[in-house]
Amino acid sequence: MASDLAPLVLEHLSQLYSAHDATVKKQASRWLEDFQKKPDAWQVADLLINNPSANMETRLFAAQTLRQKITYDLQDLDGTARASLRDSLLVLLGKSAGSKAITVQLCIALADLAAQFKEWKSVLQDIVDNYAGNPATAFCLLEFLKVLPEELANNRRLPLTDKEYEDRNVELLENSASEIIRLLLMYLQSSGGNVDIQQATMECLMSWMRAGVISIQMLGETPLLMMAFDGLEHEELLDVCSDVVCAILFELRDVDECKSLIEQVYPRFTPMLAKIQGALADEDDDRVRTFGRIFVQAGEAVIPLLAKHPEAFQVLLHGILAVGTCTDLDVALLSSKFWYDLTNTLVTDHYAPAIPQFHPYFDQLVDIILRQIQYPAEDTTAAEIDDFKAFRHDIGDTLKDCCRILTPQKCLAKPMIVLSQRMRNDGQPASWQEIEAPIFALRTMGAEVPDDENEIMPQIMATLSELPEHPKIRYAATLVISCYSFWTRKHPDLILYQLNFISSGFGEPDVAAASALALKNLCRDCNKVLVNYIEQLHPFYIGVVKMLPYRDAIEVTEAVAHVLDALPVANLPGALQSFCMPIAQELHEKISIDKLAATKDDLTRAADMLEIIATFLLVIHPKVEAQQPHPCVEFIKELWPIFTACLVNFGDRPPIAESLTNVFKLSMNSYGKYLLPILPQLFDLIDQGFTATFLGDYMWLAKSAVRIYASEDHPNSSMMAFGLLQRISTTLFAKIDTGKFDAVPDVIQQYFLMAGEFIDAAPSQVIQSELLPTMFEAGLVGLAMEDPSALSAIIGFYTRLLGIALSVDGLVVATPSPVYGQNGARIAALFTQFGQNFVSRQLDGMMFTFPSDLVQDGANALKRLAQLKPEESGQWVLATIETYNDVVITDRNQLLENYVAASHARNWSKIRRLLADFANLYRRKNTKRRR
Repeated sequence: MASDLAPLVLEHLSQLYSAHDATVKKQASRWLEDFQKKPDAWQVADLLINNPSANMETRLFAAQTLRQKITYDLQDLDGTARASLRDSLLVLLGKSAGSKAITVQLCIALADLAAQFKEWKSVLQDIVDNYAGNPATAFCLLEFLKVLPEELANNRRLPLTDKEYEDRNVELLENSASEIIRLLLMYLQSSGGNVDIQQATMECLMSWMRAGVISIQMLGETPLLMMAFDGLEHEELLDVCSDVVCAILFELRDVDECKSLIEQVYPRFTPMLAKIQGALADEDDDRVRTFGRIFVQAGEAVIPLLAKHPEAFQVLLHGILAVGTCTDLDVALLSSKFWYDLTNTLVTDHYAPAIPQFHPYFDQLVDIILRQIQYPAEDTTAAEIDDFKAFRHDIGDTLKDCCRILTPQKCLAKPMIVLSQRMRNDGQPASWQEIEAPIFALRTMGAEVPDDENEIMPQIMATLSELPEHPKIRYAATLVISCYSFWTRKHPDLILYQLNFISSGFGEPDVAAASALALKNLCRDCNKVLVNYIEQLHPFYIGVVKMLPYRDAIEVTEAVAHVLDALPVANLPGALQSFCMPIAQELHEKISIDKLAATKDDLTRAADMLEIIATFLLVIHPKVEAQQPHPCVEFIKELWPIFTACLVNFGDRPPIAESLTNVFKLSMNSYGKYLLPILPQLFDLIDQGFTATFLGDYMWLAKSAVRIYASEDHPNSSMMAFGLLQRISTTLFAKIDTGKFDAVPDVIQQYFLMAGEFIDAAPSQVIQSELLPTMFEAGLVGLAMEDPSALSAIIGFYTRLLGIALSVDGLVVATPSPVYGQNGARIAALFTQFGQNFVSRQLDGMMFTFPSDLVQDGANALKRLAQLKPEESGQWVLATIETYNDVVITDRNQLLENYVAASHARNWSKIRRLLADFANLYRRKNTKRRR
């Protein structure tokens, strides 16, 4: 059989590497993937890799196949076959010394075999015996030693339990650590200038350190520690040795335990500082990055010591400052976490007395950042500008750290001085970039400035009106007002000035977005003061909201809504009329257009108007006395004819449906019980909308209504919500053929989410109703769907039901013959009636159709069913598994044996794991059937 398959493998490999047609390549790749899952792949791979005439691609594929088979299918081989496979791999690895790619694959295969082949007790000794004596095979030994800890730490595809992973980790790694150190030291000392051996040795050391096997204390007792630093002097070893040095420095975080080691390595930083300074002068960003990582890692590791004794770590601090000056912005950002951690340490009571000693460093840091945040030249590409903006966002956090150490006043003063100097420049005028940078810094520091700061902030506000006219400068200045709106609340004399400054920006297309945000923040923080300006706000709002882009219009609306929210309740109806009615009138005009004549722009504008109304309802929450009419609800009543017209005329158009349902959802969220008087009309509208359009938006709104009003603590609203659920269910199941659930996945998803919400809120109302069996059967049909979100909702629905049956209330006595409560009995009866169908569909989904991340969810549902119906569920699982003709008999028997044992032991978690593992194993071996 192997000899028959080998030519086919070679044919498909040729297609994969040589065909020009992408479709042919894809088909060949898929065929080869399927082949690797076949039992015959063991022999074919062995045949191909041992064929002396096979080309590089063939032998590499054979090595990859062996690695795959060992990872997933080693259970196919008994102990004797595994030993034979080990011996064969050891021979093959020795022969592969000339091909790194094949060597790597064989090393991974051997490492995975060692992890699973528990009877192989002499792993390290066998590797050393086979490869240590021959310089030509030294790379094989070092590569194996490198991948072994990586596979044990990271390859969770191996069929090992956590305990087995832990045991093999101890046996293969921890017990061998001392021997590995001796071996690596020997290779370095005898390498004779062989850079490849030195690099491979350092990579191996790095792997064992990352695995946590070789501790810093063990390393410190050997010359390896300083050899890693020595390697930084050699260009060919710079990358790998910098990684090792960073790993060493990371392990020095326990400064008390590692004090002697810190003293040992710290002198190495003086020559490294010169290297960073030289690299900066040469504009060699890569070298700055390499040594900068080392400085930053060292700084982060010794922060507790550094915070106490900054004078002893001046070289380190100067190096980290130098990193921030790099023109490569990614490199400049390397130090940001160090400054953040140092700041958080210094502001604690224990270290606070040392803060003055750090002022010179943070003072330099502010100056560095002020230079780095200046916009690049005009000819910069759009991608570079995006990167620069991201950098400024991140480095702005470091400016906040500086405020915490230097005080906000000192930090604010520095960009203010720079700004004043550049504005007073009598020679060549400053560029907009030079003016904008300190303004950006002022804006960034806002979060750290107290609202009672009266020294620098008044100067900042006064300077805004003196800035030169430029859209970028105006944009930045407007955002300064936005960021300091909390400060303005304590300085209301500036509100009118700021309002005028903000409003004048709406005429500039490049400034309008900043103006909208600033107005929103100002109105939110100063709403109680701004109620005095309501008359001035009205004409401004009505004029500007119609000309702004949608997002800006929403922010301006939110701004005005914050002011309206601060009005006395008695004044709110009139304000809503004056601010909202013009919007409602324009909405009415748009939805009154003949349906055939309405353009896409008309519908978009109408949807925007609905969202603007929704924004008012989102923000305005007046405190209304009990039994008093709620002004916002009364206003909703006034708008009801317009909402009804939206539904009737254009409720089937997605933009209108989405925005209309959002209006009602926000109304329910905001006003809750106050909407009870119009709840029947609202539920009628939801039902009408869904019946007429069958859009998921209305089902989503129904789900929201159930979440808010279905609680059994409020019987009246709960009954109304259940009536809505019944009507929606009737419409759904009458209108859709159950075989076509896939045509409306969003509707099905929202329906079962709604059902789950109701079960959570008022379980008895649903469970004891005649509706539940219909829901149950519909869910069984839905389990054949392909949409992940819909499937997740359906599985969640069943999981909720099973959870109720298994809860303390639903399952009164947890015995082999349980006594159920009323709801539990109803649920148990349904699972008795439909159990075989349920298990079959769940297992079919897990094996064939579910997305991989839902396999665990399906297994969890079956686990709960096993708890509810231990004997019956086992029979249902057996009956289903026996229908899968292509399941390996041994796999099936092992599953059933383990399943029965776990069920008898009441080890329900093991049942979930068994079913999930079985499904995943089957899916991997039978990809064609899943397709």
